Amino acid sequence: MSVTLLVNPACRAAQRRAGLAEQVRRALPGPYADATVVASRSLEDVTAIAAAARPDDVVVVLGGDGTLRAAALGASRSGSVIAPLPGGSGNDLCRHLGIPLDPVRAAQATASWTERPIDLGDVDGQAFLTIATLGFTAAINEQANRVHRRGPFIYVAAAVALLPRVRPTRVVHVIDGAATPVDAWMVSIAITSSQGGGILVAPGAEADDGLLDVVSYDARTWGGFVASLVATLLRRPIASRAVQHRRSRSLRLETLDPVPVYADGERVGTTPCTIRVRPGAVRLLGPAR
Repeated sequence: MSVTLLVNPACRAAQRRAGLAEQVRRALPGPYADATVVASRSLEDVTAIAAAARPDDVVVVLGGDGTLRAAALGASRSGSVIAPLPGGSGNDLCRHLGIPLDPVRAAQATASWTERPIDLGDVDGQAFLTIATLGFTAAINEQANRVHRRGPFIYVAAAVALLPRVRPTRVVHVIDGAATPVDAWMVSIAITSSQGGGILVAPGAEADDGLLDVVSYDARTWGGFVASLVATLLRRPIASRAVQHRRSRSLRLETLDPVPVYADGERVGTTPCTIRVRPGAVRLLGPAR
């Protein structure tokens, strides 16, 4: 077994703290202590490095959800094992798995991690690890990606700026052959439970159940949507008519005009699109459940 510490130099934590990769490398314990540090040049490079690993290799990835998505795509091809360390703005995969949000503490914790398979989502051939989204949350991602400063607060700032201008989108969900039109303020298709740095949009989602959790905010009024959004942020119950929750292995999303679809903080396509789950496609090291 060989161990690679894969670092995306553009990752947010690497920008904040010089020498972070070396701190993380020194913190890796036991069988991971002799990791070779490799700096990627792009997300495509991240995928290629993970895809070139052998099935018994471990690729420790320091980066945000977009970097982890790129590594997971490569690992799904090679059969290598991914160990995720938080290095981005949201770090929602690490939050879902219970990984410490300090990358050095997370590296130290790998000594007790165990291997488990997790699912990989797919938007017309573009992989994702956490949540694919359209509508208000996609607009938040788009706005946040334009900001040079990073951290979970940027999602809150983007939401506050966009909220007065948000409007619902007519979305048709096609699940198991049945078409359901809704006027949705936002739609999330979840592998994991949160997005935007811990906003819990799909509390029942599991990364290894082979299902997509489809959550639509289709409150009829702007005020109703804001109330549902606030309830989500405060983790309080939401009226069933305001938020619809379905589960499926695949679905198709259609809109009157193409709208952007974001996943893991990156733009992955537009509607219409077909979203599927690839059960157990990625071998991952993480805290015991």
